[in-house]
Amino acid sequence: MLRADRRLSRQIVRAHCCRGTAAVEFALIMPVLVALIAAILTFGLYLGALHTLRQIAGEAARASIAGITDQERRDLARERVNTALAHGAIFAPGSVDVTVGFDTADPSLYAVTLRFDTRRLGLTGLARIVSIPQNLVSSTVTVRRGGL
Repeated sequence: MLRADRRLSRQIVRAHCCRGTAAVEFALIMPVLVALIAAILTFGLYLGALHTLRQIAGEAARASIAGITDQERRDLARERVNTALAHGAIFAPGSVDVTVGFDTADPSLYAVTLRFDTRRLGLTGLARIVSIPQNLVSSTVTVRRGGL
């Protein structure tokens, strides 16, 4: 009976000693988990914006092929960008700067360049935890100049 009482008292002491370990482990691991989730969200939105920007630039460059004059090419490319921005969820209309013209390296190529400030995505709160590679991103797509 005495041995049983000693075993029971040891189990009670061990239970009291282990009570706060879960809270301490949670307190140690939680900042790492929050930083990891913030990094996943930040880079997911950032890479999604880069991909979408590249996609819209490609669509605008392909649309500019149909133009005969340079002004018509510019208008077609800008119209395609505005249409894509109106139907997209990441970028607000007017948030992307569009430059359309000849490629400086080769005048037989026509270039469409889109520039976007990633601070408009609303990642500034998450960027305090995880740094964003660049605030200003651009995408340039070139196509062979068509027409007569």
